[in-house]
Amino acid sequence: MSPLRLLILLPLLSCIVQHSSAQEPKVIHAYAVGNWRNGPVVYITPLFATTEAFTTPMLLARVRQDYPEFKDITDIEVQRFATAEEGELSRRELKAKYRVRQLEVRMVEAPPTRP
Repeated sequence: MSPLRLLILLPLLSCIVQHSSAQEPKVIHAYAVGNWRNGPVVYITPLFATTEAFTTPMLLARVRQDYPEFKDITDIEVQRFATAEEGELSRRELKAKYRVRQLEVRMVEAPPTRP
């Protein structure tokens, strides 16, 4: 490759790399499961929208704030999904699996919408 082509390509490649790293995080969907190991009552939140930028501790804090049932639960797991359809299917399957184990499952209602 000639030095002139290299001088032209380097700034172009630099712009592409900067643009790709500056993109906004993708919207994903998640739900939380409380008391998921052994119950006695397993709590499952509704699916909620979030982004890839949110860490597990950030999502756990949100769940504890939005759903009073989760305030004192220490055994919480967050599940993430690319689409809402995948998330809803997972929630239904998880509920059925806990019922087979004869654990009570409470599907928590959605919190009031945030302003």
